[in-house]
Amino acid sequence: MNETCKTNYKEMLPGFLAYIVVVIGSVYLLGHAHLGHWKIPVAVTPVLPVLMILRAMMNSFRRMDELQARIYMESLAFAFASTALLTLTYGFLQNAGFPNVNWVWVWVVMGSTLMVGSQIAKRKYR
Repeated sequence: MNETCKTNYKEMLPGFLAYIVVVIGSVYLLGHAHLGHWKIPVAVTPVLPVLMILRAMMNSFRRMDELQARIYMESLAFAFASTALLTLTYGFLQNAGFPNVNWVWVWVVMGSTLMVGSQIAKRKYR
């Protein structure tokens, strides 16, 4: 692993760890505490660590050379199109009686398709 990758991981890891902790805390509080008017702020607190991750991702992108940036952009394009296709398809399946799915799963689909897109793009430039 090169220094750029190590720097990227070190910058993103705190955001991901904070996300896990905040999501667990938020879900627990929403299910077990009487929050009154604090319910909405507690529900959206997981967005704060996501902002940390976004900042780290943007810093990572700025450190990339031209080939790395091209691979990343192709990965993002794949993830965007794949996520749109999958969520749209499932939306239509919900009209046929499939169960409703929470929107937080879109994040999982985007991350998964980004990893797949990254492998496809990297293979193209070997």
